[in-house]
This record gives sequence, structure tokens and C-alpha cells, in this order.
Amino acid sequence: MKIFEVLQWGERRLKEAEVENSRWDADLLLSFDLGWRREQLYLERETVLSDEQWKHYQSLIARRSAREPLQYILRNQEFMGLSFYVDERVLIPRADSEILIEKLLEFRKSSAKAEIRIADLCTGSGALAVAIAHFWTEAFVIGTDLSSAALEVARYNAQQNKAQVEWREGDFFEPIRGERWDWIVTNPPYIPEKEHRLLAPEIFKEPEMALVGAENGLIFYRRLAEEAASLLKPEGRILMEIGWDQGQAVQELFQKQGFRTQVFRDYGGRDRVVYAEFSMR
Repeated sequence: MKIFEVLQWGERRLKEAEVENSRWDADLLLSFDLGWRREQLYLERETVLSDEQWKHYQSLIARRSAREPLQYILRNQEFMGLSFYVDERVLIPRADSEILIEKLLEFRKSSAKAEIRIADLCTGSGALAVAIAHFWTEAFVIGTDLSSAALEVARYNAQQNKAQVEWREGDFFEPIRGERWDWIVTNPPYIPEKEHRLLAPEIFKEPEMALVGAENGLIFYRRLAEEAASLLKPEGRILMEIGWDQGQAVQELFQKQGFRTQVFRDYGGRDRVVYAEFSMR
């Protein structure tokens, strides 16, 4: 079959499986399979695939039709302009999370400290920690995760992006207990159990422990609010990704503990990040 025929077939199969952006995915899977840029497919649309190439492409389409995330098949996701390896051990980095890094780097401009200590809790693929270390090179950055398998991916991503990050295994903030930090950042599991069951099929291919934050999605924010004063330096700060409807609830948890808070919205206009500033009383 010629390339244009193969792409038409792939698009039809993905549409039948109710995959959104079926033509885009069909194109990316074939360009990945051939090692070509996407536009080259259209320049070489009359090229005939070998039997081996055709069979392998069919296997990729079958995986995507089974609603395996495209990023897991391609083993790649871009975040903050950096390339991250991803597989079933880690949550796929989302563009929405970039607002957290952008806000952190805005605060960096006003920081006069020579040494900054930043802890990324629930690091997963290492996207936040690696991006921070890449763009804030003078900072001391660590990433924590309960999953040793996730930390293997994070270490690899740090190496690939030449980022200096220290990795620690353990539950949430336990690996940093007894230390003081200028910044804590985190994208914890925050999806309520009931909502998780209603999400797109691709979500169920990602690790549940990285997504679900108990019944109401707030368990990790509550834990951090209760312990944050002992983890931060004076005037220490926190940036947390949240669900679109959790802004008020998360702010209240931290305000009760004496923090000043603010919500930042993503580019879709939805609440996405809560900022909490520790104030000595």
C-alpha cells in the first residue's frame, strides 16, 4: 500500500475506535514508525510501504485503537520545550502544568537569594523538577515520589535533559521532613474517585496512584497544609497544581494554617495553580 492509502486506513480505524484527532494520530504514528517528519509523509505520499513496515504500522494503530495514549506509544511528550520519555510507569505531563513553572520563574526574577532550595513532591516523570533545574540552574532541586519505577523514568529524563536533580523515594513530603525549603512545588493526585471513573479511556492506562486524590481529591493538599510550616524556611512558598474547581477549597486549607494564598489560571481561563506564602507569626 502507498503512504496516502495507509494514512486513510489508519484514520478510518481510529475513527471507528472513537479516537479524537484521528488523522493527526494516524500521521504521527506513521512518521514515528518510519523515522520521518510528518510533512515528509505528504511529500512522499506515493511511496509504497514494505510488508514489514505495513505490519508494524498496523500494530501501532491497534494499540491506539485500544485507547493506549499516543504519548506512551511514541514514548515521548514535550514539556516546557524539553523532551520527556514517558511510559506506563508515569503520568503524562500536560501543557496545563506549564503555568506552574512559568509562575515560579516569574518569582525567580525577584529573588535575591544566592542559594535556593526547591522540592518537587510527587515528581512522576520528573517534568516539574527537570524543567526547574533546567531553567533555574543555580537552584538546588530535588524530586520525591513513592514509586521507585517512576523515579527510574525521572532519573532518565534528568540525564537526557542534562538537569541536576536529586531524587528521593518516599511518600509525599516524608523524604524532606526535617529540612527547610524556599519552595515546594507539587502536582499531586487530585482527581476525586467518582470523577476518575467518568474520564476518557486513555486515562485508565495511566497510573491511578498519580491521578486519584481519594474521595474528594483534596487529601494531599490537606496533608501539606498541616505540615508546610515545618518544611519551609521563613517566607517559604508553595506552588500547587489543582483541579479546575478546587481553587477555593485548597486556598481555605492553607489560609487556616496562616498562609497568604492566590490562584493562577491556565490559558484556558480555568483555575490551575494555587500559590501559598508562609508568614511567620
